[in-house]
Amino acid sequence: MKILYLYHDLMNLYGESGNLRALERHLADQGEEVSVDRRTLGDALCFDGYDFLYIGAGTERSQKAALEHLRPYAGALKEALDGGMHALLTGNAASMAGREIVDGLGKIWSGLGLLDFTAREQAGVRYTGDAVAAFPEIEPPLVGFINKCDDWTGRVPPLFRMVMGRGNRGEGGDEGFRQGTLLGTHLIGPVLVKNPAFHAWLVGRMLGREPEPVSYPYEEKAWKVTYEALMARRDVPSET
Repeated sequence: MKILYLYHDLMNLYGESGNLRALERHLADQGEEVSVDRRTLGDALCFDGYDFLYIGAGTERSQKAALEHLRPYAGALKEALDGGMHALLTGNAASMAGREIVDGLGKIWSGLGLLDFTAREQAGVRYTGDAVAAFPEIEPPLVGFINKCDDWTGRVPPLFRMVMGRGNRGEGGDEGFRQGTLLGTHLIGPVLVKNPAFHAWLVGRMLGREPEPVSYPYEEKAWKVTYEALMARRDVPSET
């Protein structure tokens, strides 16, 4: 299994590189030989032969730098995705996949054009908080954290449905995107480390088969404790 990890040094807020380390381990536990190539600003990019692409979350400044570097390769990236390469973009890396980003000063940054939406950043506003999301293909809800300053407008095929926390266009509602083998979400934490059921689903998608059962008791216990705590807090009536 060949993995391309882009902007490992630039887009790694909140330990988002943990997603990649956990994925490597889970794939190895399925008997896969895993190799990871890391590329960043200044490197020439080629997507040929890769099974999976990962980009994590960064600051808004880092996001724009990554976007400027990656944009000339958008056509090759789309071709690789159409050819079956899987990809996960987390945090504000997901916003790069749209048609454009309008920053807090009104400047328009052309996006990768992989999906037809605009990400609009809000000047002086940041949405932060714990989050719970539902995913129709697995029973356990996902847990994580949202930290973003943008909302999306346009046609976005969603990945999750928010139970608690902000979605693509406000509190609750649809969150992230899923288009073919391309997945994007603002749910961080990191999302694969915190959500073993979703992690197993993604591994199965990459393998093209049901994964062999492997127990990860620490990950499963951490998910349970987190989910129960968030739901207990959510169900407490607010004081008026």
